[in-house]
Amino acid sequence: MMVFIVPLKAQNKIWKRHIIDSCCSGADGVRIADINGDNLPDIATGWEEEGFTKVYLHPGRRHVKELWPALRVGNTPDVEDAFFADLDNDGAMDVITSAEGETKKIYINWSPTDPSNLMDISQWESRVLPTSEGLMQWMFGIPIQIDSLHGIDFVVGAKNKRAEIGWFKAPKKPRELGQWTWNTISNATWVMSLISSDMDHDGDLDIVTSDRMAGKTNGVRWLENPGKGSKVNQKWKNHYIGARGKDVMFMDLADLDKDGLEDAIVTQYTDQEIMYMRRLDTTGTQWESYSIDIPAKTGRAKAVKAGDINGDGKIDLVHSTNTQRDENRSGVYWLSYPNTPMDAVWEWHNISGPIGYKYDRIELLDLDGDGDLDVVTTEENYGQNSSGLGLLWFENPLNNR
Repeated sequence: MMVFIVPLKAQNKIWKRHIIDSCCSGADGVRIADINGDNLPDIATGWEEEGFTKVYLHPGRRHVKELWPALRVGNTPDVEDAFFADLDNDGAMDVITSAEGETKKIYINWSPTDPSNLMDISQWESRVLPTSEGLMQWMFGIPIQIDSLHGIDFVVGAKNKRAEIGWFKAPKKPRELGQWTWNTISNATWVMSLISSDMDHDGDLDIVTSDRMAGKTNGVRWLENPGKGSKVNQKWKNHYIGARGKDVMFMDLADLDKDGLEDAIVTQYTDQEIMYMRRLDTTGTQWESYSIDIPAKTGRAKAVKAGDINGDGKIDLVHSTNTQRDENRSGVYWLSYPNTPMDAVWEWHNISGPIGYKYDRIELLDLDGDGDLDVVTTEENYGQNSSGLGLLWFENPLNNR
């Protein structure tokens, strides 16, 4: 029998918090890509209250615990999400911003082709995608090649009135923004997550989503890509995974039980539970759900992300919440299961301590190069004038040197 010995410091210690940027109010969302070719993760974040999108370059492991070099790449009122994609095929990662509220626009922030000019604001160009303007309150997007034509396409979801999930089709000349077209995939209520994955193992990428509010499309589901060529304009079939009737938030996909099938995990605040939806077959149509209780020592469910936090070979979860200004609660924890992922009660390990109220979406990656997974997130309500802690990361103590 193999026995894993996990250092106590990885289990029970509040993690060190490092601020990447606390310039302003309302940091909202974290998206990752290497945009300058140094094999280190860079970040895009929207600042919702301030109305702009910023890009952050990883400063190198020696300086990773300091403030990161940053650039405001676009004025984007009501920004809710910003992600990277090379839309014009020039080898440089552009930034696509989704705006909700009264703005209802998608902004394309064109990056300079030469990486040495990334921090020169005069080399960036921010434009509104005309087809997006006024259609709906845009929430979240991902790059994905759907039609195998021209450049990369991208999928976006929205919220509230006229909300849909759909894709913007790249034209032959992607810089001609007036030529991009919107193609509806599904109605929606309030899209929190979009993940691309080949759910039915047919060779193309399907879309998995968590859809938050009450309505016909609420819950966790996946939308079946009809295929390429003449099939590309056919209807995307809807397949429910679980959590119907629940106020679902951010979700993730991971093989928790190590059976070779990718499972779904979502957190929801209707019942204050994390829902583990175990996949039963390769078709993606058979699932069974298990609930993991969220204890009172943390806040209202916000986001969940899967990864091996303590190095024991098992998949753990990291969970963020809104503590609603209760200083007796901590907003970010990681969870480990005692026996199997089907356990109703997992062991909760504090990451953040009581500092911070409203944490958001999570990314897990090794920022400091010590071989363990750190936690990157934003916090938007803590401190004076509720300006928030900003964009930050928590240092996993497992492999501290």
